Amino acid sequence: MTDTVSVDLGGTWLRIRSGERTERLPSPSVLRQPSATPDQLLRELIETLDRYLPPGAAVNMACGAALDEQKGVAYGSGPLWGGAPAGEIPLLRLLESHRPDVRWTLVNDVTAGLASFARGFTRPTDRRIAYLTISSGIALRIADAKEGVIPVDALGLQGEVGHLRAVTSGPDTVRQLPCACGGVGHVAAISSGSALTAVASALELPYDRDSFGPALESSAPGASLLLRVVVEPIAELVRTMIALDPRLDRIGIGGGLAEGLSEMYERELCSQLASVRSYADTSLTPERIRKTIYLCRPHDIDTLSGADDIAAGRLRVSKL
Repeated sequence: MTDTVSVDLGGTWLRIRSGERTERLPSPSVLRQPSATPDQLLRELIETLDRYLPPGAAVNMACGAALDEQKGVAYGSGPLWGGAPAGEIPLLRLLESHRPDVRWTLVNDVTAGLASFARGFTRPTDRRIAYLTISSGIALRIADAKEGVIPVDALGLQGEVGHLRAVTSGPDTVRQLPCACGGVGHVAAISSGSALTAVASALELPYDRDSFGPALESSAPGASLLLRVVVEPIAELVRTMIALDPRLDRIGIGGGLAEGLSEMYERELCSQLASVRSYADTSLTPERIRKTIYLCRPHDIDTLSGADDIAAGRLRVSKL
């Protein structure tokens, strides 16, 4: 009998699940090891997986990187590798060459997150559904719920919104913040969990990760301003998504930052979305926002199970 092992490779944690047991290890990433080269980090990843995988296993692996899921080619990841080694990363070939006995299925972690969201939160009337993750990185996936298909482009990409220029009313010090991918002023540079310290510094505000939530609960002005600034690019992104696709019926928002702040993040996001700027926003009523937006709570999304669902064909990734 073939052992199935589910893996989630993120910028902060590497999780490996076999049967009822899940190991959580520090991820071999630039977030954890800023002085390591991408090649060193890739080598450590492969060696770590080698230690935990039984012979002949079937491995369904969610990767926190832009990925051509059909070819197993990664294009880079700011949280994992600080961008990318020179050229494309033949991740599947590297894994197969080291462990040819393993049957590998690689999926983008947001694809896996969307599959998990679809299983748990799709309603019978939903036509298109989306999942947006706000964690150490930011990305989006959209699926046709009726067809069970996630469309991607010729490179296998869809929804790399974390590397678009952010729409922000923040000062130039915020607009010019560097992104881990090498760009400037990207959504991920302002709105990701790993960006909070830099945004607070740019705004000359105090910030401590452990006290940020309690400060928001007590309505501390500095904390409230910081949350407003980091949420704004996400609100503008969601507003644009809804304006472009009237059939987008459900948007799940998860990831460590959004889930960790939970109701406070949801309240700020919905407040910004409810701000009417023109006739184009008149249909974005509080009722529609509530019906469309679902702010995920901890444990709502399981990317390990989502990777298994993609491997089983419950949602299909299809190139246009």
